[in-house]
Amino acid sequence: MGAKVMTRQQLLEQVAALRKRIVQLEVSEARRKQTEVTLRAAAEEWEQSFNALTDDVLLLDKTGMVLWANKAVRNRFESTYGTLVGMDCRLLYFGTTDPDGRPPWESVLHGALSAVVEVWLPNLDGWFLVSCYPLYDMEGNQWGVISVLKDITDRRRVEEALRDIAQGAPAAGSVAFFQSLVKDLSKALDVEYAFLAEFVDSEQTQVQTVAVWAKGHITENFLWKVADTPGARLRKTKVACWESNIQQHYPQDPLLTQWEVNSFIGSPLVNWAGQVIGIIVAMDRRPLRNLQLAQSILGVFAVRAASELERKGAEEALRENEERFRAIAENAYDLIFETSLDGRLLYSSPSCQKVLGYSLEELGQCNLLNLVHPDDRPAFEWEFETKVQSLEDWHMVYRFRHQSGEWRWFESHTKPFRTTTGEIVAVVVSRDITERRRYDEERLRATKLESVGILAGGIAHDFNNILTAIFANIGLAKMLSAKNSDTPDTAIAERLNAAERACLRARDLTKQLLTFAKGGAPVKNPASIGRFINETAGFALRGSNVRCDLHLPDDLWPVEVDEGQMSQVIQNLVINADHAMPEGGILHIHASNTLVDPSQGLPIKAGRYVKVSIEDQGKGIPQEHLPKIFDPYFTTKEKGSGLGLATTYSIVNRHGGHITVTSELGVGTTFTFFLPVSEKGQPVPLTEETWVGAGSGKLLVIEDEEEIREILEKMLTHLGYEADFASDGAEAITLYHQAQQSGVPYVAAIMDLTIPGGLGGKETIRQLKALDPSVVALVSSGYSNDPVMADPERYGFKGVVVKPYNLSDLGKALHQVVGMSSEPASPTTPTPS
Repeated sequence: MGAKVMTRQQLLEQVAALRKRIVQLEVSEARRKQTEVTLRAAAEEWEQSFNALTDDVLLLDKTGMVLWANKAVRNRFESTYGTLVGMDCRLLYFGTTDPDGRPPWESVLHGALSAVVEVWLPNLDGWFLVSCYPLYDMEGNQWGVISVLKDITDRRRVEEALRDIAQGAPAAGSVAFFQSLVKDLSKALDVEYAFLAEFVDSEQTQVQTVAVWAKGHITENFLWKVADTPGARLRKTKVACWESNIQQHYPQDPLLTQWEVNSFIGSPLVNWAGQVIGIIVAMDRRPLRNLQLAQSILGVFAVRAASELERKGAEEALRENEERFRAIAENAYDLIFETSLDGRLLYSSPSCQKVLGYSLEELGQCNLLNLVHPDDRPAFEWEFETKVQSLEDWHMVYRFRHQSGEWRWFESHTKPFRTTTGEIVAVVVSRDITERRRYDEERLRATKLESVGILAGGIAHDFNNILTAIFANIGLAKMLSAKNSDTPDTAIAERLNAAERACLRARDLTKQLLTFAKGGAPVKNPASIGRFINETAGFALRGSNVRCDLHLPDDLWPVEVDEGQMSQVIQNLVINADHAMPEGGILHIHASNTLVDPSQGLPIKAGRYVKVSIEDQGKGIPQEHLPKIFDPYFTTKEKGSGLGLATTYSIVNRHGGHITVTSELGVGTTFTFFLPVSEKGQPVPLTEETWVGAGSGKLLVIEDEEEIREILEKMLTHLGYEADFASDGAEAITLYHQAQQSGVPYVAAIMDLTIPGGLGGKETIRQLKALDPSVVALVSSGYSNDPVMADPERYGFKGVVVKPYNLSDLGKALHQVVGMSSEPASPTTPTPS
């Protein structure tokens, strides 16, 4: 059979079909070529994109061999390994084909859909975030993996540093904390040097480092003067940084030179009030990397450092205050207690043991209320309960019991407060005022004596003027009675003698009154206290059934006293003791040398004293009477005047001494007084009195009392003198000047110290001295408390004659200043003691 012949039509149809197929193939080829161009362009674009990344990007086959690597990978490894295609990826990043851990891409090569992990890569000495994804062909078969590696070493370093700050650092505010902080900062910023410092002066010219990290370890702190250094800028800006070449900006900074640093970054440390208190600094010999990150990291560290530095300062201030207050509490003389609401002692300062005598253990088991005197306790308990509950301060004076049983006065201030646990406690600060109260009592007593003295002085002055006239007239009456009768009337003589004795007793009374007078001063001379104690005590106890037991060492220091006044002291105390023992007994008198110092609490100057104690065996003095025992006019005797002990107190006080009394009912009373030792040496031996005879010459007398002038003229006439009288100083000066002009001057003058309304003796002698420097004058007054009477020579007088006086007193005084003959004026003239 032959082949089938196609018709023309059929041929044409096949040709058309072929042409159509050819067109389709041409279109398909064009599309393929276009696709190849597109794919080639995409591949180039894709490769360029990956090459532009700083992260490592690799394509691996199913065995982990490198098929392709981006530029970052090639730059990292080609210099070491050459061509990377075909290399085992483990060798590149782990340095071995058999690493300890499984590489992240292997899990994807074995079927995992993806892997994103942080891995430490030993060959790169850093942390990397590795992301791996599978690669498939058109049929869906996995042929490899794409892996992206991102360097996160800096981030991990910062995170670890921040974690250490938040969790793993030493105790906040400690030195170790700050050292850890700078170490972590150095690690976070990857720098060699970091330090934290605080300003040490108000002008902020220098800082003292708190912690320093240098070249891998903590080093010694140092003082950094910030002028002309990058530290100066930290006082004015939030952050100061130089990425490199810092020494070009601050060539004079020795710290930068010493550490050879190239970069610097620092931040001020600011407290809660906005004040700069310090700085935190990081430096390195390399340029700083990632400046923005470094600033952020430093900011975090600065906030924490400032907070802890401020807390450190507050804790140091608190600790310093605690130490200061502890030192105050433990070394204060005042008692400091802390008590509970019911009065239990929670704390007692060491002074409580010293002042009250109890051990701190005893006080720890004690209630404050039990230490208070029973008489003071009701008021104290009421104040304590009401004021502590309402948290009110209060002030009170009361007595505490000493361990010996003595009650001592304390001035206390109580401050209640609520503790952090809500408990109410009270701090009681008490000051021992026992000695102050005694001193106040002494001062009050002295004030009373001064008030009485003002009155007594005025009375005594007037009384002495009257006594002078009476005393002198009695003396003259006795003399005339004896002179005008060959056989004196015994009865008249006895009456006159009795009157004279009464005058002598009155004179003694005025002497006691004058002891109180304001400004009075004893006429003191060195004396043996032992001698006049012996003489006075023996005389006072004459005829008594009380025996005197004397303990008077031979080596007693001499004292400087007015012997008349001091004999009066001894006599008053001995007579009191005698009256306290009506049934008889033994009176002990002890004297000894002693040194007084401030610790003894006596209201006298420190120095050498003679101490005298007079101890009786009487019935004693009630305690309530002891504070008043030296008050004027206070007495428990039916016939007492109340002036004896007051006089004694005043005399001892004016001698610069001090007197105290202790007594126990049924046991007896002891008076103790201290007298200052004489600085003038040993006392002058006593000499026998010179018998006074008649004198001669003309005298000038200033006296405003008519009665005294009249009797004084008769007395002077009897003594052999002529006298001119003046009623005041002005008249006397005129008379004295006239006598000088006449050629018959006065041999001496007698001047009344006080002339009411006129010129008295003190001013008159001053003017007479100007007129005649050799003027001889006696000063006379019944107001013997004036300083002129105690020290007449200082004011220009040659001597004194104290009112009231008799003929003998006047004659002796004149004899001392102008001289007299040895003939007696009258054998019957009395010489009062």
